[in-house]
Amino acid sequence: MERSTGQFVEGFYRKNYRKLYLHACSLLGRGPEAEVAVQEAFLAACKKPDEFINSQSHIGWLKKAVENEALHILREKKYATALFMSLEELSPSQEPTALEDDSFELIELCQGVVPKEELGFFFRIAKHESTFLEEAERQGIRSAACYKRFERIRKKLQRALEDHYKM
Repeated sequence: MERSTGQFVEGFYRKNYRKLYLHACSLLGRGPEAEVAVQEAFLAACKKPDEFINSQSHIGWLKKAVENEALHILREKKYATALFMSLEELSPSQEPTALEDDSFELIELCQGVVPKEELGFFFRIAKHESTFLEEAERQGIRSAACYKRFERIRKKLQRALEDHYKM
């Protein structure tokens, strides 16, 4: 990005941050999610400076970018909700205390079903050590693809657990 373009975007950011933040709050509620939506919108402007600068309405372009990011954040929330429900259903026949007692056997079982690097990815998200977004960035994939990968692994593990505990 050219220096003058960068200065224009930065000046526009400083001047219009509050207005865009309030727009994001109307979509997402107050908090870090609204801040992220605004920051991601300006990041999009930095990645597509010609499109942003040549738009008829700079604020309109950014509002649309904020709305797109808000929709993305809401989808991520939906995925997270599905994830937590899925983890509770992972082994419905087992009480959590029984799983804790057999944790070594459980880990061995999981390692036999899923490659080590995929299992690490799965456990980082499942243990809340990492988010879908962080893992997507780490792996260089979209967060939706990250969620789908997580779900595939979860289903493999669920089938293996069901088969194991049927015995």
